[in-house]
Amino acid sequence: MGPRTSLASASLLSLAALALGIGLGSSDAEGRQVKMPIQEMDQMMFEEPMMGGFGVAIAQFRLNDMPLGGTAAPTLAPHVGSHGGTLALDRHGVLALDRDSGKLVRTSRKGDHLASLDFAAGAGEMVRDGTSDLVYVADRQAHRVVRVRAGASSFDVLDRAELREPHGLALSPDGETLYVTSVADHELVAFDTETMFPRWRVELAAEPRGVAVSADGQHAIVGFLTTGAVANVELGTSPNVSYVALDPAHRVNTDPFSGALVDSGPVLVDVGVAPGHSPSLADTKDVGLRFARNAYAVGYIGDDLAIVPHQLSTPHLPTSGFENTGSYGGGGGFTAPITHRMAMIDAENSFAPSTAFAEIGVHQPRALAYDAADDTLYLAGYGNDQVMAVAEVSQASIHMAWVTTVPSPTGCGPDGLAVEGDELFVHCELDRSLVRLDLSTVASAGVPSARQVGAALGPSSRSPAAQRGAELFRRGQDTRVSTGGFMACASCHAEGRTDGLSWRIEGHNLQTPLLAGRVVGTHPFKWDGKDKDLPTSLTNTVGRLGGSGLTANEVRDLQAFLESLPQPLAPTVDSADSIARGQALFESAETACSACHDGPQLADGVQHDLATNIGSVDTPSLIGLAHTAPYYHDGSARTLRALLTDKGSVHDMGDTAHLDDRQLDDLIAYLESL
Repeated sequence: MGPRTSLASASLLSLAALALGIGLGSSDAEGRQVKMPIQEMDQMMFEEPMMGGFGVAIAQFRLNDMPLGGTAAPTLAPHVGSHGGTLALDRHGVLALDRDSGKLVRTSRKGDHLASLDFAAGAGEMVRDGTSDLVYVADRQAHRVVRVRAGASSFDVLDRAELREPHGLALSPDGETLYVTSVADHELVAFDTETMFPRWRVELAAEPRGVAVSADGQHAIVGFLTTGAVANVELGTSPNVSYVALDPAHRVNTDPFSGALVDSGPVLVDVGVAPGHSPSLADTKDVGLRFARNAYAVGYIGDDLAIVPHQLSTPHLPTSGFENTGSYGGGGGFTAPITHRMAMIDAENSFAPSTAFAEIGVHQPRALAYDAADDTLYLAGYGNDQVMAVAEVSQASIHMAWVTTVPSPTGCGPDGLAVEGDELFVHCELDRSLVRLDLSTVASAGVPSARQVGAALGPSSRSPAAQRGAELFRRGQDTRVSTGGFMACASCHAEGRTDGLSWRIEGHNLQTPLLAGRVVGTHPFKWDGKDKDLPTSLTNTVGRLGGSGLTANEVRDLQAFLESLPQPLAPTVDSADSIARGQALFESAETACSACHDGPQLADGVQHDLATNIGSVDTPSLIGLAHTAPYYHDGSARTLRALLTDKGSVHDMGDTAHLDDRQLDDLIAYLESL
């Protein structure tokens, strides 16, 4: 197995050897598995990813558990259309759904543009029917799913179905059912592909994204931005949803059996209580807990094993004697606050699915493709432009075959992969291009050769400044942005949204705010209102992340990008009367909500003393409130009902104690409609 052997045996002693200039050897490869083309240091094994004198010490690929596969090659492969994405290969060439330009583009495999079809910018996924020329597109911003016949040089729109903010798509093995996730309404909806009428819908947790269907057609999995789990859906006429946790069971830097901090000494938790004020439970309860986030792309590999690449966040690292207040997460300055993993799930037993995890070096994984012919999984990192090949992924001999960086003069941001034979195509969201990786060169060169094919797929919908800002916003492994380059802006604010966590920042635990639709006209910024404007806040945030800093022009580019983001869509509400009653309560003198939350952004720009652990708190905007749980500056109110019934850490805001259950329901309906 060559590289896997060295990967599994490397130790801290090996790191010391590297410091002395002594290289680690790796055995020769078999087939496409060749001598690793990356630094051996990247293959080191650490109990936790470390930051130190060497900069970043994190495994490119490391198994944390026993593999779920057997010793033989898989006998069951996923069908074409088992999951969606932004790229597909068919008998006519390449299909690319370019989210920035809002175009579905047909190209040849050499990159020649043959046809295009316009959609709204910010589309979701597309999925191809493997038995025909049919393609389905989630036109996310236009609230519709479109059925298209994709010919060699033309597109024909055949039908469409209305659905609020569709994103993820997958087809049943027989092609008769299309499964779609709704971001705004937190649903999975099954459509009859012939009539485009819905067959059923089931409620999901918040922020669903990708969906995939098993080869036997019995199960689907759904990934989420903020849930910390993957939905396992038993399909049929009466679907059933259960959840498989992705969050680790034990706390970081602690013994998994006793829960004690591994490093001796008392755990330092400085809650930073302002004089005369009370500490927040949120400052202590999440110490060392890790949370799975940003599970965009999901899929199945051989023998119906599910794959869920995702981010792992530790918002409050435990410390022993020293807290690093110059970075997010606190801690002693040695443990990474964010890493990335790949979950492998065997859901054959729906009551107790088996799981295994592997750390991966691709930053912000947002695309995957599986080649059943040689049991290889390909993953792409939106944050660092890396593509990784994981060989024999469905077997006990799983290992990383190679990793490479997609070439792009301005940054790629890969959000789509498609593989067939010796061709692996990459869709670059940031420069709207296609890149072809030639897998036939791996045996001789160690990595595939890569080249951009064709011109840009379409014009950007962003201004030049916003386009540059988008590239900065997603950029991982950049020490100008964060300590060790572990964190990007998009790590906590994917799509400009919120990760639903409260991060340890400068001695306090502070909830991640929503950015999309909330940064224009809402100054000052930061929970205490100490950042007077957006450029100041962005500059200070990079400093709080531990980054070395951005130029003034780069800060302006980030500002342009953030100001271009649309606000999240509110969920569908069945009763307009309930919203109207809730608005009346909100604006009434008895609740006094609108006394502070007023104006077009529902914020007065004033700091109020609410007896919190950070002193006065700036009034936050309520735009997109349905998508921003938990609530308050410290995330101590998990739901809007908890907030309105005085179950968070803040007790002097508004007057809702007298409201009955119906009035609370009405007020919540109004708040979620904002």
